[in-house]
Amino acid sequence: MMEAAEFRKTMEKALHGRLGREHAIVAELEKPPGNLPLLRMFALQGYQLTKNFARYVGGLYHHCPIEKYRIRLAINLYEEETGKLSKSDNHLRLMQKFLRALGISEEQMETARAFPATQELIDWRWQLVNDRASFHRAAAAIAIASEGQNLEQKAGKATKDLLPGIYGLSAKDLQFFTVHATEDVYHVRDGLHIVAGVCDSQQMQDEALQAIHDTCDRFEWYFDGVLQIYQEGIAA
Repeated sequence: MMEAAEFRKTMEKALHGRLGREHAIVAELEKPPGNLPLLRMFALQGYQLTKNFARYVGGLYHHCPIEKYRIRLAINLYEEETGKLSKSDNHLRLMQKFLRALGISEEQMETARAFPATQELIDWRWQLVNDRASFHRAAAAIAIASEGQNLEQKAGKATKDLLPGIYGLSAKDLQFFTVHATEDVYHVRDGLHIVAGVCDSQQMQDEALQAIHDTCDRFEWYFDGVLQIYQEGIAA
């Protein structure tokens, strides 16, 4: 069994080897002059994920067996639901602001449904979160692999820096991304400490690491799914 510090480094390395910035959908969205129909489709699928996220964190808080880690999760949940710590807003409302800036209506937000691969990612995380015995795997999936997707960088720039010039979006439109670019650094750090703190056997460490990889797999399938459905629509 690894010491806690070594295990944290191992999990962090696993995360950074599996981020999605090099996926073909990102290259397509960032290629001038842009692809607004694809961005709208991708954003609506991201909205399906965002709608569930605060409740995932709430589930982790509910099942967390160690008080000091429950407090960290409570702080995370408070930020998700209020935006008070980042002096912004509820994170779902920030995502809605981004969608409106793309020309997506309230009706479109409410009637959009998750694509199959998007739903697989949603359901996978609920499966882990709802199982108290899988807390270490759920924390790895949510607080590391999922929170860590927003740490992506490409050519020294994050999503919040790449989109404005191509799509004419303002800083207010992109507040969801600017908030997460900062907050998720701390959330992932907390996630690494939480998972390292609750794993008390080699088996649990192995399971947590696998949960990071399994979650990143599903993020890749989610990206694949959006791009495939978009391309099929163009070809039809």
